[in-house]
Amino acid sequence: MQYDPKETLAEFNKLMADIRTTIPEEYAAFISEKDKLTKTGKVPEKTKWLLLLIASVTQKCPVCIPKAVKHCLEAGWSKEEMLEACMVAVLVGGSSVMTYVTLVAKAIEELKT
Repeated sequence: MQYDPKETLAEFNKLMADIRTTIPEEYAAFISEKDKLTKTGKVPEKTKWLLLLIASVTQKCPVCIPKAVKHCLEAGWSKEEMLEACMVAVLVGGSSVMTYVTLVAKAIEELKT
């Protein structure tokens, strides 16, 4: 299966730069909310990124997956923990979600430092 997490993120970031330039106020509002919602509150930031990874898999988002994997790796989640959590997404989304768990595995291998 062809999937390049680094290339996917690079293209996404390029496209988002254009959006940021085109509608700067709306973009800033989105980023502000994202920053607020991903910071530690009642739920630790580390856990929020794992939740975002699970949501990315359930929603079948090939762009969101490497972004969440990158943050999960930075937060200290192991490959085993991330993949186990992603299996919960399979329970919710059904067997077709398993395809996106493979994208998580590939992203982990390519994005780990």
